Amino acid sequence: LRGFTSTHPDTSSQTMQHVAFFRTARDIRHPLNLRNEKAAMHHLLKVIKAHLSKYPCSLAQDISDLMDEELYPRFSNRRHAKIQVRGEKEVLHHYALWAQTAIEVIEIVEREIMMETNNRIAPQKGFDYITRAMEDDDGVGPNTLHHTIIRYCCDVLGALRKEALNNVRRENDMKIQGIRTS
Repeated sequence: LRGFTSTHPDTSSQTMQHVAFFRTARDIRHPLNLRNEKAAMHHLLKVIKAHLSKYPCSLAQDISDLMDEELYPRFSNRRHAKIQVRGEKEVLHHYALWAQTAIEVIEIVEREIMMETNNRIAPQKGFDYITRAMEDDDGVGPNTLHHTIIRYCCDVLGALRKEALNNVRRENDMKIQGIRTS
């Protein structure tokens, strides 16, 4: 997804030729920048929604159906098929949650970068607050995030945030240096 959604550095257009930027599959493991990572997450969400829409019923309906042991008797092929499909949907829902959470965190980081660009103080409930709350969650309940989602947001998006903020600070320092010399 990172290679597919990447844009040429000199333009905002997508180009599969830019995939050649990646020398090996190992390079694709590391995100290029926040914009590209957000595009990859939007693309992932789009693909997941398309696949989920092809199923004849929802995950909730599958769970409900499996409660009915008359319609889906224990150890029957019909029940096992329903269990298999339910598992597929659970995986798709996990990755949809991952992508949606990543998009939301990236938008928080983008706001922080905008604030830093304009030399304003970042909001109190920024990236650090949100990721700390994710890590401090007790892990109980339907809204609990899987640890892989939390680690991705803290580690991968955190590294992209740090890099982007350092770039903005460097640009701001260069502007100040330019003002002093003129």
